[in-house]
Amino acid sequence: MKTNILMKTYLLLFLLVLIVSCESKKTQFNIDDTYIAKFEENKIKRAQNRINYLQLTGLFKLDSLENTFGKDTLNDFVLEIEALPSQVGTISVLKESLVFNAFNDIIIKTKQDSIVTTLPLQLNKYGSSIKLYHNPLNWQVITRSKQRYLRVWDTKNPAIDAFKGFELYKLNPNFIFEGQFTYYDKAKTESVNSQLGVKTSTNFIGKVTFTFLDQSYSLDVGENGFTMISDETTGDETYGGGRYIYLDLPETDGNVRLDFNYLYNPPCAFSKFTTCLYPPRQNNLPFKILAGERIE
Repeated sequence: MKTNILMKTYLLLFLLVLIVSCESKKTQFNIDDTYIAKFEENKIKRAQNRINYLQLTGLFKLDSLENTFGKDTLNDFVLEIEALPSQVGTISVLKESLVFNAFNDIIIKTKQDSIVTTLPLQLNKYGSSIKLYHNPLNWQVITRSKQRYLRVWDTKNPAIDAFKGFELYKLNPNFIFEGQFTYYDKAKTESVNSQLGVKTSTNFIGKVTFTFLDQSYSLDVGENGFTMISDETTGDETYGGGRYIYLDLPETDGNVRLDFNYLYNPPCAFSKFTTCLYPPRQNNLPFKILAGERIE
């Protein structure tokens, strides 16, 4: 009798341990209908944001005093757009300023529809000028690594319709983590590689720490939660320049959701006229993140 009782007790204890063990292996996150609906909304928003980059049709370094642009091959910057005038205008690089001059009777407008013939280009705190417009074309001066560039968009760029989107991994609950975010006492400035082939300074305001397969990892996080990541899929299953994600940061040190299903390809994955930053070395994770956008 005592033997039977002991055996039953041991059996119950074994089953209890087994149940607890199984429960501990389950992910604490579920991919349910609510999650899927929110994820689909994010996909649509990302697709809309991409249009701005798919419109890009030129990126030119302003390294001479007079920089002409238009369709004619005699221009400093040639735009191969059939409906474009031979010459649109000139950007003059003066000692302390930039000036745009429209060519002859070409009608150039501001966003407010004011017609421009000559306009000093004031740069904002990010080093960007206002946009100017001519039919489907618009452009502005941008600054990257203390160097100025002319960035040009074409709202009728064939690349918009040609782009069919990216493949994604299947939504994976095993790549959703409850991380711990810690703000740095002072933002850390670091030079990272970029699409332009030059080092670019960027600020990291803190780090997120998480655990995967009983190992602890951390990622440097930029302003507004912007995070650049590379992993063991980078350059193979996913884009060679890494992937991006935005984190919803707490106001003070605390928990943060790190959901790699939201990893997306940077603009340089689908346009050569971008200025993407690449992930810093410390954000290279030594395992495969089988979640988010991929490259086929």
